[in-house]
Amino acid sequence: MHTVLLGPPGAGKGTQAERLKVRLGLVHIAMGNLLREVVKKKTSLGEKARAFMEEGKLVPDSVILELLKNEIEFEKKGFILDGFPRNLSQARKLDELLDKEAEKLDLVINLEVKEAVLIERLKGRLICSECGRVYHKSNIDGPSKTCKDCGAPLLQRNDDNSDIIKKRIEVYLEHTHPLIDYYRKKGILRNVQGEGTSEEVFQRIMEKAVSYKL
Repeated sequence: MHTVLLGPPGAGKGTQAERLKVRLGLVHIAMGNLLREVVKKKTSLGEKARAFMEEGKLVPDSVILELLKNEIEFEKKGFILDGFPRNLSQARKLDELLDKEAEKLDLVINLEVKEAVLIERLKGRLICSECGRVYHKSNIDGPSKTCKDCGAPLLQRNDDNSDIIKKRIEVYLEHTHPLIDYYRKKGILRNVQGEGTSEEVFQRIMEKAVSYKL
């Protein structure tokens, strides 16, 4: 099963992809994590991506596709794509990559969340500097800001401030929102209400996944 999770920044794609990975036995390919990893390692691809990411802009397709191509060729199980595609050109390139592997995209889940909720989520988001686990300031007890899994410090991303958050949402609406029509026409799009608890959203997604399999 090859799945894409769509949704604006702060919609919860990463959290839900991790839960789906465990439940469905799929590989979670998080484009944001892949990009941050190459930036951290200061690879040539990472240096190209860094300036765009820090300004809240989309990383060029050439960089994204090179990273993704390696992942898809390596992973032979089904996958959940999180953070890709982000525009129509990338969606068509993804179709081409899968065609070469004699595969196809099976299901696209579109998480729908209001802008005010997205901004509130992202302004309070903290990310583990080592394992990448996501937290929210409102859910942390006491002054300690360390990861419960590995003990590493929790950090706030440079682009999780009000001005850049709004810019990222604008970029999403301009470039990524048209994908909804693209996948709807293919008959594989399922809209899911992305507000509520993580468990509530997960159950809604699973209902769509089960109905797809049927």
